[in-house]
Amino acid sequence: MRLVTCLLLALGTGIAGLALRVAVPVTPADDGFRQVMHLYWSQGGAQVSNKPETSAP
Repeated sequence: MRLVTCLLLALGTGIAGLALRVAVPVTPADDGFRQVMHLYWSQGGAQVSNKPETSAP
């Protein structure tokens, strides 16, 4: 690809992202989600994993 084509694609992608950010409203978190997150954080978050690839050594 030519440099100009790549730059135009990057510019178009950036403009599309900004347009979507303005056009689509942000959905606020509902009460159920907030309760789950509060419970999760009150327990100190995920400290132990049940998967060997993500467990601490």
